Amino acid sequence: MLEELYIDNFVLIDDMHLPFTAGINVLSGETGAGKSIIIDALGILLGDRINHDFIKDSGRRAVVEGVFDVSGNDEALLFLSQQGVSDEDESRNRVILSREIHPGGRATTRANGRQITVGALRSLSACLVDIHLQGDRQNMMKPVYYLDYVDGFAGSIDEVRREVSSSYQTLEWQQDQLQELQKGIQHRNQRLDYLDFQIREIESSSLQAGEEEELILKRGRIQDAAKLLKGSNRLLELLYDGGDGSSAHDQVGAGLDEVRQLKGDSFFASLVEPLENIYYSLQDISGRIAEFNRSLDFEPGELEEVENRLYLIGKLKGKYGSGVDEILAHLEKARQEKKTLLNCEDQLEQVERELKLTKAEYMQHAEELSQRRRQGAARLSARVHQELADLNMPHINFEVRLSRRETPGSKGIDDIEFWFSPNPGEEMKPVAKIASGGEISRFILALKTALADVYNIPTLIFDEIDAGLGGEALNSVARKLSDLTHSHQLILVTHSPQIASIGNNNLMVDKTVAEGKTYTKVKHLDAEEKVAEIARMLAGDGYTQLTTEHAREMITAARTRKRS
Repeated sequence: MLEELYIDNFVLIDDMHLPFTAGINVLSGETGAGKSIIIDALGILLGDRINHDFIKDSGRRAVVEGVFDVSGNDEALLFLSQQGVSDEDESRNRVILSREIHPGGRATTRANGRQITVGALRSLSACLVDIHLQGDRQNMMKPVYYLDYVDGFAGSIDEVRREVSSSYQTLEWQQDQLQELQKGIQHRNQRLDYLDFQIREIESSSLQAGEEEELILKRGRIQDAAKLLKGSNRLLELLYDGGDGSSAHDQVGAGLDEVRQLKGDSFFASLVEPLENIYYSLQDISGRIAEFNRSLDFEPGELEEVENRLYLIGKLKGKYGSGVDEILAHLEKARQEKKTLLNCEDQLEQVERELKLTKAEYMQHAEELSQRRRQGAARLSARVHQELADLNMPHINFEVRLSRRETPGSKGIDDIEFWFSPNPGEEMKPVAKIASGGEISRFILALKTALADVYNIPTLIFDEIDAGLGGEALNSVARKLSDLTHSHQLILVTHSPQIASIGNNNLMVDKTVAEGKTYTKVKHLDAEEKVAEIARMLAGDGYTQLTTEHAREMITAARTRKRS
């Protein structure tokens, strides 16, 4: 609910704090005192368009700020969390909204001190306040909310609503999958030809993993064959085949013979094994050198073959990857895609079968939900007619009309409209298209009373809902407003003493002139001041003691009605 409103430098308001309580908050005062300015400020706080004429003193900014208790308001708490503006210091139970109008034309919007967009403010305020002005349509009259209202009268339907939503999500996914498969079939033949070309081109090359590296090495050896052969021959001569016994192998062998003759001594015995290792290692190394020598015996034209092979690999790399491994991976991917395309007709048939089953499941749940809604619509319609009768408006005609949607949705197959006729014989029209007036204002009060348990906006604001009413009709409106306090906070702007008498928190708006300037002030009324204000509303400033007693009786009667 709205706990406090702060207005600074706004039209005729210099600095104003308005405290609000649960129950009924009444704003009263003479015509022109500035009550509409407070409503305008509330509208600005809730996201209305800013007019820079609102600034009272052009040398400083105008500010409108409101403190809201959002405990138990799950929709508002979720929105605040998503926007990252939850008030952790207050256990997330408070939100402070503010709008500032700067003299230069700039405006800022904040929630709990963090700047937000006006669009975000409007979305949040729709969870907090519903404001009904004369000549203005309001949030609750938007058809987008009608399904939820009717569902509130349809009994325990949460489970079937979840089933409808779940089936619809599956249906959407399967339809997307079907479209993709159908699109794939349309282009399948062209794609298969392209894939076949790629597969043939790569397969015909007979690429092997690591082949490119081996070819590059071989090309280098062919190009340097003479140098490599000369070096390896010289190395073989030094290590193994010196010809005159001067090779390293011959020298180590001679040394090994000497050591073996002296191995009776422990020192020379310890040298036998190391020298044998060196001797056999030289043999192994020499064998490897000899094998390398033989590999350098290339055939004429072998270098050209290597170059041609590397050129082919280079062409394939330009199309399919940065190396042989990537080319081979592309080949496997192309084979798998070809297999999928060849099988897509089978997949299409499978998805079509599944889609048919899901549609049947969705329609079963949606039809059940629609039937429950028809029952709920009848209950809501009867309840509104009862409320209208209580408001002395028995001849108003109201209908909840259900029609089938052209396309199914996540909430089912129903479209809902509220139709309204203020007078017998007058053509019925959708509520959202009816101009405001006394009848529509009382109708909205009846609708809100009927929907009290399912319309979850905590704060309802009515601007002169009593306009043009008198006698028993006004008493009926007062009773209905009292009924709404069981589930909502009310803020009422009124000229009616009957309405003022039911207030739990009465605020009087007054206009004063000081030093040639006009100011709007507000005063919180205590019990005796409330009596005096109601007496003024009954008889004007010259009210008598009899009028005062009448005012007391009205307040007492209002309290008695609330207790009963």
